[in-house]
Amino acid sequence: MDNRKGQVAVEFLMYAGLFMIIAIGAYVLASFTERGEVSLRESQLITAFGYKFASAPTIAYKGGEGFTYDISFAKKLDGRPYNVTYICRTTAGEYRCSVQVGWPGTYQPFVYPYTVAPANYAIGSGSYGCLSTPTSTSGIDAIYFDPEESDGHLIFRNIGIQSGDEYPTIELYCEVP
Repeated sequence: MDNRKGQVAVEFLMYAGLFMIIAIGAYVLASFTERGEVSLRESQLITAFGYKFASAPTIAYKGGEGFTYDISFAKKLDGRPYNVTYICRTTAGEYRCSVQVGWPGTYQPFVYPYTVAPANYAIGSGSYGCLSTPTSTSGIDAIYFDPEESDGHLIFRNIGIQSGDEYPTIELYCEVP
């Protein structure tokens, strides 16, 4: 009879151990699946959100001289801050402009560049709260935009082609000029 009790105890421990291994495996599998789904959702979120900042200067560019375009946005995306940088540079004799949107995400940072219309992007006079330029540019024209320092609006104003320029100047404002 004592052998029988020992056998039942060993079988119970084996089944309990096997169940624990299966439960841990299911948890790990679900965790990896959830992590992939969260990253995919966040990638789609920041991609769609970035198009707003990429389309605005192009609309102002195509609107022509005197056209003003105002975009509104959230100061944080999914509870986390993001950053936007407008960059223009000459590469192989060709003038190219882009906007780069960066966001930390839950498991990884997301940084997406978008091509925008070539123009001379400038900070509008009196609009220095949420817009700044880097101290060392190395031949790159860049404007940093800090959404948390703004009132939830960014204004693009096409002031036309200035004498001696090849492209129109688009001024950026944090508030209505």
